[in-house]
Amino acid sequence: MKCVEVYRHSKRGEGKGLSPEGRELARRARSLLAPHYDLCISSPKERARETLEALGFDRYETDEAFTAVNPWEPFDDEVSKLAKERGTSPLAACWEIPEALNYLRMQGETFLSAVKRVARKLPEGGRALVVSHGGILEAAALHGCPDYYLDEIGGEISFCEGVIFKLEGEDLTGIEVKRLPKAG
Repeated sequence: MKCVEVYRHSKRGEGKGLSPEGRELARRARSLLAPHYDLCISSPKERARETLEALGFDRYETDEAFTAVNPWEPFDDEVSKLAKERGTSPLAACWEIPEALNYLRMQGETFLSAVKRVARKLPEGGRALVVSHGGILEAAALHGCPDYYLDEIGGEISFCEGVIFKLEGEDLTGIEVKRLPKAG
C-alpha cells in the first residue's frame, strides 16, 4: 500500500502568504504528520508553499495539479447565492444544485488522478505529503466513501487538516481524515 497525505494550506494574511496565526496553526498541525515522507509536493501558490515550510519541510516539488481551483466554477454565482441564503458554505450548497454537484464530482476525479500519479512515484509502502487547497480536497476524498456526501468525511476540511489517500496500485482502497485538535 502507498499513502498520499493531502493537507489544506493554512490561513493566509492580507497578501498571498500566511498570517502569523496561519504559521502557528501549521506548527500545531505537525502532530498530524507521519515521521517520514518519500516525497513532498506543494501547490505553487504562496500560501501552500509557506504552509509546507511551516510544517517543517524545506525540500519539495511544486505541482500545478494541486493549484487552487473552484471545483464548482461554472455554477459559482448560483452556488454562492444559495450558500448566502441558507447560511452555509458554498461547498455544502453544491449538494442542492445537481449540475454543480456533478461538476464538483468530476473535478474531484481529476484531483484524484493527480494523487494517483504521485503514488506511482512512491516505493511500495511509501508516503507522500502534499499541501493543496480546500473544496477540491473534499471533492477528491469523497470518491473514497460509499456515498458522495460531505457528512461522510465529517464536513469540510479546515485549514491544516488533511486526508490520507490509501492506494493499492491504481485503486483507492480507503481514506482517513486528519483533523487538527482544538487549541487550548
